[in-house]
Amino acid sequence: MVHQDSFTRCFKSNPPEPWNWNVYLFPLWCCGVVVRYGILFPVRVIVLAIGWIIFLSAYIPVHVLLKGHDKLRKKIERYLVELICSFFVASWTGVVKYHGPRPSMRPKQVFVSNHTSMIDFIVLEQMTPFAVIMQKHPGWVGLLQSTILDSLGCIWFNRSEAKDRETVAKKLRDHVQGSDNNPLLIFPEGTCVNNHYTVMFKKGAFELGCTVCPIAVKYNKIFVDAFWNSRKQSFTMHLLQLMTSWAVVCDVWYLEPQTLRPGETAIEFAERVRDIISVRAGLKMVPWDGYLKYSRPSPKHREQKQQSFAETILRRLEEQ
Repeated sequence: MVHQDSFTRCFKSNPPEPWNWNVYLFPLWCCGVVVRYGILFPVRVIVLAIGWIIFLSAYIPVHVLLKGHDKLRKKIERYLVELICSFFVASWTGVVKYHGPRPSMRPKQVFVSNHTSMIDFIVLEQMTPFAVIMQKHPGWVGLLQSTILDSLGCIWFNRSEAKDRETVAKKLRDHVQGSDNNPLLIFPEGTCVNNHYTVMFKKGAFELGCTVCPIAVKYNKIFVDAFWNSRKQSFTMHLLQLMTSWAVVCDVWYLEPQTLRPGETAIEFAERVRDIISVRAGLKMVPWDGYLKYSRPSPKHREQKQQSFAETILRRLEEQ
């Protein structure tokens, strides 16, 4: 059945197994609810509010008063964005371990990562001021995108606008050529996946003729499931879920940079990088296009994709 296939499972939250419904553990669970909602949540709200006050009281004067000093202004704004992202992580009691060398600002390189939630950007941004390519969102998220995050050189697109693809592709090529631009971060899956699987990487990031630096992000589900199911939950509710959990725990690996091999196509390059990320984060590769999340595939299409994926795996095994 459709709800049991590998495509559907990529975009489903996996609720934790119930453990508290007995006479011994239920009182402890109730105490935990009181602590999380009555103590931790108010403290976290205060921490995030203080973060925004500090950020805005510094960002607005810098953005307005340093208009003619672009280099200094951008440097300070980058630091301030890192700072507010750190406050966001603190508001979840985030425990993040970063492995490998910290990304540097160099021309002709792009960073690609698997994608579980919009908080991936926050987790990565608190360490490095990336310019990200991202779907344009409505509401307060969209307001932040069009104001604060624009200072990082971020690139926005609308998934429903076909003409956006050519515009975005040109902006990507221009961005990676600049030595003073923030490192470019792309989530080539194009949608959030539940941190158990990786779906097909879009080839755009692998056609730029530059070095591709893979990043693997893996969340520990012991305390909270960090997957954002945007079809069922607003990002505001997603943040509230994180702020009322015990903690957000994850590992981030900055992996060995990769370049296009002789005779390798952009699609093959994308699959090779996806394999590197999947192995490091312990994720299962599946042969689906993430955009099919918004228009479910037919049974015939699923069968063709599974057959094509199996042939690709067999071919790789024969080459080894």
